[in-house]
Amino acid sequence: MAQLDPKYQPYYQAAADTDVVVKGKPGFLHAIILGKYVSGGILEVSDHATDGDGNVTVYLTSGTTDVSCPKTIIVDLEFKVGITADVTNYTNVTFVYR
Repeated sequence: MAQLDPKYQPYYQAAADTDVVVKGKPGFLHAIILGKYVSGGILEVSDHATDGDGNVTVYLTSGTTDVSCPKTIIVDLEFKVGITADVTNYTNVTFVYR
């Protein structure tokens, strides 16, 4: 199994939820790992300390033909306020951040 670079931390979200605070202060989102395919999945990641759709920076939806999971999506973005997500329908999502 691959080792996580020690400068990053994983944040695992098992179920769909709103206002999932990955980091409540400035940070860097390296990647998002989608562990399971779901139909109608939407993932909004905001540059906000508490609101998942407060300042959407990353918006992902599940496609009907792209059902391969797990899938790693490299983001590599700086978040000046915080990293908060709204996770709709997706389960088993991991945010890799610092």
